[in-house]
Amino acid sequence: MISDLVINISLLMSFTFVWHQLFRKNRLTMSSPFYIKIVDGILAGLLGVILMHYSIGVNNITILDLRHIPVILVAFYGGFLPTIISAVVIIIGRFLIDVNFSSYVALYMIAAIAVGAGLIVRYMKGGPWKRWTALLLYSQLIFSAALYIVVDDYSTVLDYALFHIVSTLIGGYLTLYFVDYIRKTSERYYQYKENAQRDALTGIYNVRSFDAHYNRIVKEAIEENETCAICLIDVDHFKQINDTYGHQAGDEVLKQLAELLSRLTRSGDILSRNGGEEFSLLLPKCTVEHAKEIAGRVREAVFKQGFLLPDQTKLQLSVSIGVSAFNPVEEKGEALFHDADEALYKAKQNGRNIVCTSWECSYK
Repeated sequence: MISDLVINISLLMSFTFVWHQLFRKNRLTMSSPFYIKIVDGILAGLLGVILMHYSIGVNNITILDLRHIPVILVAFYGGFLPTIISAVVIIIGRFLIDVNFSSYVALYMIAAIAVGAGLIVRYMKGGPWKRWTALLLYSQLIFSAALYIVVDDYSTVLDYALFHIVSTLIGGYLTLYFVDYIRKTSERYYQYKENAQRDALTGIYNVRSFDAHYNRIVKEAIEENETCAICLIDVDHFKQINDTYGHQAGDEVLKQLAELLSRLTRSGDILSRNGGEEFSLLLPKCTVEHAKEIAGRVREAVFKQGFLLPDQTKLQLSVSIGVSAFNPVEEKGEALFHDADEALYKAKQNGRNIVCTSWECSYK
């Protein structure tokens, strides 16, 4: 029996790990989309069916295993819907193994576990380990009652029930610890990954992310024979803001500017802070004419916006913008940024608060 317990727990750990790897970006929660709950319910049910195939035989018609743990696991994280779905899959799997008195008892047993688990998760207060303990004890109580019904020899019932209680507690606590560990590890990984891509001050993409997105967008433009564009945006006289009002005021200006620019971008555009007071806006599938229109709206919106400093001073800003577009038929990808940088320099030299391409400037 010990070897059967080890096999069941090993299956729980292995299946749970693969399960998490497949759906680590769409983890099961109470607020998960409908389809995620359905898929996770089916997977939990399949795990229960697999566990039944590595069960402990009590007699010719009765088997013991840890099929109830996947059911209470999806109840714990996803609520009623995945719990009921997993129970249905397990019931079907049990009848495919054999149709007898024990299988009918198993039907009512797993249904009772599913309904009770859903109610416990919904209404019970307390921390996660307290609720998990309640789920384990409740499911084990139902399992032991079912065992009592189908086995005539009560001394045998007691022996198997005690072993199954120990198995449930060991397997259950190990499963939750393992699931909690890999979920937290995954959360930290994605948090670190996101932080590495974001500018610490403004929350938009940083220069490292800009480089990656720039190369991707240019590559896609070449492969799809599409144009793309870039706007380089620089705050005019930003050094004077720092010198006059202090660096804290300058930081506040940059944060508010990033928020404004984020509201002005299209879906799919890439807004980055490239360093200091310089921002960039990558525009996939965008012509130079459209890019100039976008840049003009940005320039006008910034000029009209009042920027509130920490001392409640309201400051008017202007930005200079260099615009460039990439045509894969006529140019190389490196020219896109170079031309925009030259256009930005031209805007600075021509009085600021303007939009320039490499061949013309506009105050509108």
